[in-house]
Amino acid sequence: MRFVFDLEKTIAFNNERVSPYLTDMLTFLAEKGHESIFVSSKSIRDMMSLLDKRFHHNKLIGGNGAVICYRGNIEQIVAFSTSMFSKIKELIQDFDATYLIEGGWDYSYTGGAYHRIVNEVDPYKLGENLLLEDLPTAWKITILSASNRKSMIEKLDKLNIVVKLIDDGEMIEITPLGLSKWNALRTLGIQKRNFVVFGKDEEDLGLFDHAQYTVLVGQNPALAAFADEQLTLDERIEPKIVETCKRLSAKFALR
Repeated sequence: MRFVFDLEKTIAFNNERVSPYLTDMLTFLAEKGHESIFVSSKSIRDMMSLLDKRFHHNKLIGGNGAVICYRGNIEQIVAFSTSMFSKIKELIQDFDATYLIEGGWDYSYTGGAYHRIVNEVDPYKLGENLLLEDLPTAWKITILSASNRKSMIEKLDKLNIVVKLIDDGEMIEITPLGLSKWNALRTLGIQKRNFVVFGKDEEDLGLFDHAQYTVLVGQNPALAAFADEQLTLDERIEPKIVETCKRLSAKFALR
């Protein structure tokens, strides 16, 4: 059976690496013949920083379905079109914006050394901070500051993209239309009712809707109706995840 894990706050907590305890669980699943697949809203670069190196060659889906990585190689990127990327870059210039722009592996960051997200950009120095003109493609653009945020948002809203305010409205997140973890999973050849999923946020809804068995970690009313079971997020969450995985490993043992 395939076990699909949403990384953040599902098996990786407080922006820290997956613990040795849960890493041993992933090793156990592999030894039993199960495949672990990891999904996240983060970049592939950041996902690898959360996982033990033993799992870097597993199937990884980053950016809520924007980037697929397998055997350590970027296989597919759902990115802004060249023309759309050019329009957004023009707005960045017009509004003197600072930003974090994610490419397939590398990125472009102009927020400076003291911006509150700087320690989250590339904590393990796995990528390279490129000049914007050297970044060939992008799947997420986060505007950190702009000379006129309101006007910039109005112009962005007129484009055929997804625009969200994050960090209590202080930053603007821009992504292409149509990102989907489930679509990315299908691209990897995974069929519905052929996997178990552990998740926690709205972007996991497509996975929950198509999985054989679903486990909700923590609280989320949008997912609760689709969850076969729910694990309370408390000091025992890791033992509960291990117990659940061992039970499901036996339930879906390879014949």
